[in-house]
Amino acid sequence: MMIKNIIFDLGNVIIKGTHSSIIKQYAKNEEEKIFIEEKFLKAPEWKLLETGMISNDEAIIEIQKRNDKVFYNLIETTLHEWYKNLQVNKSIVDIAKKLKSQDYKIYVLSNMAEATYLHIKEIDFFGLCDGIVISAYEKIKKPDEKIFKTLLERYNLKAEECLFIDDDDTNRSYITANKLGILGRRVEPNSEKDIIKLLNEFNIKI
Repeated sequence: MMIKNIIFDLGNVIIKGTHSSIIKQYAKNEEEKIFIEEKFLKAPEWKLLETGMISNDEAIIEIQKRNDKVFYNLIETTLHEWYKNLQVNKSIVDIAKKLKSQDYKIYVLSNMAEATYLHIKEIDFFGLCDGIVISAYEKIKKPDEKIFKTLLERYNLKAEECLFIDDDDTNRSYITANKLGILGRRVEPNSEKDIIKLLNEFNIKI
């Protein structure tokens, strides 16, 4: 079956941004670094944000409740500001543009909080997209197969005609995708080279 549809993740694929970059940007000392790493980025509210169950303000309140007041301002600043510093991975957007010029359909399937998506939704990349599925609006996130089925059913896609590009280092997203018949493998974060390699593996030349 010929591949007709390319499904992109956003974080660490189209959009540069990692937990380590958040720590580097907002932690002013070792104590704050440990706090952000252990008590903030691992907080259950991150999942709730990505499934649209709470707002940023609600997440701030809940995380603050569990932690010492010394970190209150750090929690508020980081959660309200971190996504505003995300950068577009232009080289990978260029790959998407080349794929679009070859008549491939471009789709997005991403775990992302609403505030983050609203901040980036005007970037040029989204003008290439034939369909977008964001976890915060679906109330479900990868690797749950329901969100994959939502994409396939909403846009009337055949799984075997889709190639999925995602950096999930747990590989759980690919296990689910491949189980449903969607093609592909995990790619290295923010790696133009590995995405091109993946495309070549499926005889897609750009």
